[in-house]
Amino acid sequence: MENRDNVQPELAHDIINNIRILALNGKKNFRKYLFDPLYGAGWYNKTSSQNTGKLIERIKKQASDPSFIHTIAPQCKRIICYAMAEGFSALGNSSIFFLENIQGSRSVALSPEALEFTGIVSPPLREFMVMNSENNEQLFLEAVSTASEHEILTAFEPVKLDTAAEKVKLDGEIKRLYNNIQIASKYQNLPKCRKLLSTYIIKYGDNDDYARSDVDRLIDALTKREPGFDTELKSAMATDLYYRIRKSVHEGDIKTTIQSIRKYGYIFEGDPDTKHFYDIDRLERILYKLITEKDLWKELKKEQRGE
Repeated sequence: MENRDNVQPELAHDIINNIRILALNGKKNFRKYLFDPLYGAGWYNKTSSQNTGKLIERIKKQASDPSFIHTIAPQCKRIICYAMAEGFSALGNSSIFFLENIQGSRSVALSPEALEFTGIVSPPLREFMVMNSENNEQLFLEAVSTASEHEILTAFEPVKLDTAAEKVKLDGEIKRLYNNIQIASKYQNLPKCRKLLSTYIIKYGDNDDYARSDVDRLIDALTKREPGFDTELKSAMATDLYYRIRKSVHEGDIKTTIQSIRKYGYIFEGDPDTKHFYDIDRLERILYKLITEKDLWKELKKEQRGE
């Protein structure tokens, strides 16, 4: 995922979501798996009185000027060093801000600071994610085991667009997607195009009237402009759904967890080469085993038929 001379957008995207999952799991873990590795590597300024939020806003304004692009990575490193003294929330926000800039700019991704930062935080975050995975499965098992039949059946309700107004709304969304992607493409902002498509597909991909052929044409056109665009898009969607699943499991939100697991299966059609496939497959197996034990298959089939 990481080349010797630059940080790939896929790696930056992974780390963003790993930091967000880490933040859900308490200050002790946040310190151990993010703060301590950065502190040990010397990314720390204990005397700073800088407000990292204001510094981030300043960089956002400068980023539109090409003459400032080469300064973004060093400035982001300084902000993270300041954030270490400011607090965990500031550290998380500034780290994610740096990673988003790595995703959005090849110049930032090529910087020594980007390579150094990702090299420091990637190993401990991977360690945390592996450790946390078993706990996540146990939480899901407990939540589904104690869920009511109504909660499970509701989560499986198909998405149907029964009114003309709803169908018009979805048509409007695809038009807005086209327009926004055209604008992003005009400014060579392919990371923005990936984000727009990922958001749209995850939100509407399992709807009855999902415009699959239109979306596929967009992806094909963008992949011709940037080889590998389609692969990176799939990776981004898988990572975003994986984060959504882990977040909802942590929060005890059974409906969102089940719906996100089903969206993952629908979008990637059981492809074992898809990112996070085996982690999500284990959760799906837990779910279907409990549905069998609760004898809910007949009811679920009725739901699917709209009876």
